[in-house]
Amino acid sequence: MNIRQRLNKNYNELNGLYHDISMKLGLSDSESMVMYMLYDIQEPLTQSDIVKATGLSKQTLNSAIRKLEKEGIIILEKLNEKSKKIVMTDKGQVLIEQKMKPLVDMEDRVLASWTEEDRRRYLELIEKFKVQFEKEVKAYDKRK
Repeated sequence: MNIRQRLNKNYNELNGLYHDISMKLGLSDSESMVMYMLYDIQEPLTQSDIVKATGLSKQTLNSAIRKLEKEGIIILEKLNEKSKKIVMTDKGQVLIEQKMKPLVDMEDRVLASWTEEDRRRYLELIEKFKVQFEKEVKAYDKRK
């Protein structure tokens, strides 16, 4: 297996683990992503913010938002003419604390088990890959 294949295999398996924990938490992957971002960022977000950060399609995100809104976990408040911010309800705050904190704690335990050098190097490399891949994607767009 070459390096690209190993990278993709690990990336896909990691996504599978996030899917597994989302299911154990009683959430769809997209609901889990929305709740995770709201928990982690601790400030109101727009749907555009979440689409950009997660890569979810607007339609998939909209379905997750509607479900979370119907369940009383979030409300949408008008931010400006074109967008609304996603705001946690009191019920949502409790639920996010119950469901997202265990996930964040798992991630924190994994990262804490690494040396500072391992954490720094991992971030440098993943950020470098992202920046270079973004350039490749933009260059591809220009070829069309």
